[in-house]
Amino acid sequence: MAAALLGALAVCAGCGSGPGDEAASETQPPPVTVEVVTVEAQPLRDIATFSGQLDAEYSVVLRSETEGVVESIDFEEGQGVAAGQVLIRLRNGSQRAVLREAMATEALAHAEFLRTENLVTRDAASAAVKDRAVAELEVARARVDRARVELARTEIRAPFDGIAGFRLVSPGDFISDEIPLVEVTAIDRLQLSFALSDHAVAFARKGMKIEAEVDPYPGEKFPGEVFVVSPSVDPATRRVILKAWVPNPDHRLRPGMFAETDLEVGHREAAIVVPESAVVFDHQGTFVWRVSKDRSAERVPIQTGLRTAGLVEVTLGLHAGETIVSAGTHKLREGSPIAALPSGVAGQALGPATTGEGT
Repeated sequence: MAAALLGALAVCAGCGSGPGDEAASETQPPPVTVEVVTVEAQPLRDIATFSGQLDAEYSVVLRSETEGVVESIDFEEGQGVAAGQVLIRLRNGSQRAVLREAMATEALAHAEFLRTENLVTRDAASAAVKDRAVAELEVARARVDRARVELARTEIRAPFDGIAGFRLVSPGDFISDEIPLVEVTAIDRLQLSFALSDHAVAFARKGMKIEAEVDPYPGEKFPGEVFVVSPSVDPATRRVILKAWVPNPDHRLRPGMFAETDLEVGHREAAIVVPESAVVFDHQGTFVWRVSKDRSAERVPIQTGLRTAGLVEVTLGLHAGETIVSAGTHKLREGSPIAALPSGVAGQALGPATTGEGT
């Protein structure tokens, strides 16, 4: 009878445990497959973009300082010219004759001065006679200098290294000081002018690094450096003007181009950053889903800072080395179990939920 009772208790015990365990397993939610990333600290730049315009370092339309007839054109349009190079020559026969006359007068005045000086040393002439001879020599020398200047004005020279534009006159043309001859432009480096609002004046300083992008070269950045900041804010626009040098050794950039200017207004050496897709918003605030030690979803409120290139800076709530959900956040709830990612999916694949290892 005792054996029969023990057998009955064993059967009853078996009947009570089996169905309960099956029900418990049926209520456990299935793991949610998501993409995850490890939080990292990295340098982060806060970039603001402004519209600007490129201008030549120097640009001038040359005109003659004297009237005359064009003798020759000594440059090629669109080619480089050096500072001091003769670009246009005028007929200068008259100026040369005046110079020779002035030089002859100077020679005569100099000889007269030497004779007078010799007489003075022998007390054969007064000091007043010597003074007059000195003055006449100085006048003669001044006339030579003036004649040389007038002769030099018949040669129109490049004022700086640059590129010659189109010639606006031809040999044989009679010109005056009002007639434009040729434009010379220096483009080895360009000035980039752009404006900041008065709220951004605190960031404006000489030496700031910039990057310019122009329509002809999409996606290509041309580096530069701010060399001047306007000392005052324009009262009409409430903006301050900045100018930056942009090197242009290969002359790919041209004056007059519009440029989108990237300016670094903030920098973090070791910012905690996460993908934008990881940041979630609801009525309770901003948060991310962190993967807990038991491989379940854990809601973590965060505060954000800079945003750039698909990344968001987290200023409060996360630390480097933690693992967060970067894609599939809409499928999660607090405590949702997280499954391992399939091979080839971006992010960090998690191991089995039963390992219990930390992130």
